[in-house]
Amino acid sequence: MNMEELLYRYNPWWSGEFRAPGILRERYLSLLWEMKELPDVVLITGLRRVGKTTILYQLISRLLQGVEPRRVFYISLDNMALRDYTILDVVEEYRKVQKIKHREFVYLFLDEVHFKEDYDLQLKNLYDMGNVKVYASGSGSLEILMRSPYLTGRQRVVRVNPLDFREFVMFRMGEIGPEDAHLYPKLAEEYVKMGGMPEYVKTGDVNYLQSLLDSIVYRDIAGRYGIRSFENLMDILALVARSVGTPLSYRKISRVLGIHKDEVRKILHLFQLTSLLHVVERHGKVSERLVSPRKFYLGDTGFFAVLTDRVNLGAQVENAVYLKLRERGPVRYYYEAGGEVDFMVAETAYESKYRDDIDEKDLNRIRRLRGRKVVITREREGGGDVEFLPLWRFLLDGG
Repeated sequence: MNMEELLYRYNPWWSGEFRAPGILRERYLSLLWEMKELPDVVLITGLRRVGKTTILYQLISRLLQGVEPRRVFYISLDNMALRDYTILDVVEEYRKVQKIKHREFVYLFLDEVHFKEDYDLQLKNLYDMGNVKVYASGSGSLEILMRSPYLTGRQRVVRVNPLDFREFVMFRMGEIGPEDAHLYPKLAEEYVKMGGMPEYVKTGDVNYLQSLLDSIVYRDIAGRYGIRSFENLMDILALVARSVGTPLSYRKISRVLGIHKDEVRKILHLFQLTSLLHVVERHGKVSERLVSPRKFYLGDTGFFAVLTDRVNLGAQVENAVYLKLRERGPVRYYYEAGGEVDFMVAETAYESKYRDDIDEKDLNRIRRLRGRKVVITREREGGGDVEFLPLWRFLLDGG
């Protein structure tokens, strides 16, 4: 296949009509659309198979309503046929195929950009040459670009998360009107168990989820960062999955698994770079946060199904609550001698209790804190100094 044929295959709108795939994820589309007039390179990150490519195609479809098709270019840079081409080479070939001068403005959608060496420098070169709007996407490892001097002040980062509850409902049932709100509690529990990876939500095929996890761990982490022991990676990930919601120190993980503490620290950091894990530090002074054990949460609750055979619904719910809360900013957990409270976001405390019979001991811990206090329940709502909020309502509206 020659280069021209390859580029046409990736850009079907050059030769005919194009319809975007999937259900529209409007919260990301709107954000990316607003950025189209800015000169900055837009970096789109997130877990592998979280839906980044689909969102790019949906944005392209929207652009095509007012932009000449030949001025919109998409390419997936993990294609083996492009192995010997730089990003700049590929863009030059595109301009050549479409007979576009360098002074003419174009939109570039560069998928899996992290497969190219020096991709941050090449994106800077495209930015500096002008007459382009660049949207570049890749796995969570693309986060390192935020620390690259080449793109400082030249990039905007958009993190695509797994489906939230509202998007999950759209995938499963379409719009639900107020008259059918009784369906939400059951759907919320289903969401917590399945998670939000789009293909798994559609098919329910646990083999797909296992294959996806293997790909992230082996390809994005072990292969890219030279981790020799695949077994160490999976053992640490499985231990974290069994311990979600429980503060863990690097030393404890090292002792339980017999893996050197420095290796544990490195592996957990790589899991965070790929968005497979998120870390929550203790609320308090910087010195307290640095020495205290951390809590870890999976990037998607669906992964519980393939990481542990002892799935705890309460832990899954707490994980889902965390993923919702992190959209608001930094999340910490609170701990003092009197006990622990699951999460602190700004001045609001959250306790995840997926039941309706909340005892006074649980309430006393959260009551000692200042500010707003919220307990996430199964269906109970109301309350006084402590608010009770059903899980489905929290996931839908954010509480």
